[in-house]
Amino acid sequence: MAGGKETPRQKMISMMYLVLTALLALNVSVDILDAFAIVNDGIETSNNSVENKIKDYYLTFEQQYEKQPEKAGEYWNKAQEIRVKTDEIINYIETEIKLPLVEVTEGITKEEIFNPKDEKKKLIKNADKADPEKNRRIFHEFEFKNISAKDNYDAPTNFMINEGKATELRNKLEDYRLYIISTLQSAGLTNYGSKVGLRTDGDYYDANNNKLSWEEKNFYHVILLADIAILNKIIGEIQTTEFDAVSELFKRIGATDYKFNALEAKVFPKTTYVLQGQDYEADIFIAASDTTRKFNAKFAKGVKDFSKANSKNVYNTSSKNGVVSIKIPTSAEGEQTFAGIVEMVDPETGEIVPYPFSSSFTVAPPSANVTPTKMNVMYRGLENPISISAPGFTANQINVSVSNGELIKGNNGEYFVKPGNEKNITTVTVSTTIDGKKVILDNCDFRLKRTPDPVPVINGKTKGSFTKEEILAAGGFNLTMPDFDFEGYRSQVISYDVSTIVAGYLKSVKGIKGRQFNSEVEELIKSSKRISIENIRVKSPDGEERILDTPITIDIKN
Repeated sequence: MAGGKETPRQKMISMMYLVLTALLALNVSVDILDAFAIVNDGIETSNNSVENKIKDYYLTFEQQYEKQPEKAGEYWNKAQEIRVKTDEIINYIETEIKLPLVEVTEGITKEEIFNPKDEKKKLIKNADKADPEKNRRIFHEFEFKNISAKDNYDAPTNFMINEGKATELRNKLEDYRLYIISTLQSAGLTNYGSKVGLRTDGDYYDANNNKLSWEEKNFYHVILLADIAILNKIIGEIQTTEFDAVSELFKRIGATDYKFNALEAKVFPKTTYVLQGQDYEADIFIAASDTTRKFNAKFAKGVKDFSKANSKNVYNTSSKNGVVSIKIPTSAEGEQTFAGIVEMVDPETGEIVPYPFSSSFTVAPPSANVTPTKMNVMYRGLENPISISAPGFTANQINVSVSNGELIKGNNGEYFVKPGNEKNITTVTVSTTIDGKKVILDNCDFRLKRTPDPVPVINGKTKGSFTKEEILAAGGFNLTMPDFDFEGYRSQVISYDVSTIVAGYLKSVKGIKGRQFNSEVEELIKSSKRISIENIRVKSPDGEERILDTPITIDIKN
């Protein structure tokens, strides 16, 4: 659904969503699905953070409007209209889609969700934020561990697709997007549409390159857990759209004439997800500051309150075009904190006024996700498909290699591995380049298996009774591979033998080419009570020639 230029936060959430989609393509157990809830939790945490920033921004906007309503009034009114429209669409998603989706899938009422008999089995984590009497904008966060139908896709598909909720949502998103564009263009921002995401008119395809609608791509045959994550991702995009739009309106006021009396330092990291060895980067600025004025900033690592920082660990820097850019080296994993002050000259008094700031970010060890798209093993001699993604990296930023095999690159993070015959293991290695150095993100070993033997059948059977006419009409036998998941691969019959008892003596025809009955075999069928098709030599999909252990034994009825 992205459109325009994505922020680092949008890219991170999109990558998390891709990982979730790849993992959910597997037939995994409910226990493993519980672990996927961490992806949804991450999106919810990010959405909560942005929601707080949006509230702070409206407060700053309101302060400027109260100070100079003649300049800020037009833009403040438009911002309030955007806020109302955003309230409406977020509350619609939460109350008309997300909550009913859990109700119909879990088979539970709204009353039971909010007032469970057993508090330990509650489904709502944030009942306070879900109360419409206390909040203008409500949010439902669910305890996935207490939802038994998290892997159900029939009820969600019926609700979203068959009952038309997905189409209804798409229409509302399109209306909201057009409203934002129209509002910003009426404020003097031309071509603003190119900067707005929430697009639903893209080209969407399934794994077989069949074209899909936006509704099918996002909600068809998708389990409840994934539906909730997708809806939260959409809410995050709406919040970003709102924040960007209100920010542009704020810039139109003409802040250089404003005499600031209630400023707040803001920290906007380029990303809060940093690999060990990377630098953490963030921009710190004063909202509505004069870009012609230069100001200084001081900050320290490992503290939440700058007043408690050791003076030996304090860094000093200056602004450029109204923005202070900082870079913090990282080494240890986990949450990292920093705090500081921005020193700004008050335009009225000429005194230096400190504005404190603080923030945090997470340092994660290098990691990647390698997921087989068909099974948890690979077959020798075949092109085994796998999907590869790495949180925080685009597809063209990661490198993939294999040992004991050949790697073929597909589209959209898909690869094909054709294992070799040197070992019983093929290793897939995912790496990237950070500051000119190669960093291994993950090594994943795959066990190798030979393709299973085919099963020879006549009319679908390996043994049984047939009339002579039925056997002769079949004209030969076929090979099936009931335990083989790969499509498009077949075994070929090279030769076979046929034996029978005629007048108390063993009679056989050997080395018959292909799978069809020749004239000798047909004569045996006509004159026998039982025949055995054996020593079937086949060529398997991996090119290996084998003799099958399974014969076909047929009793011939008159």
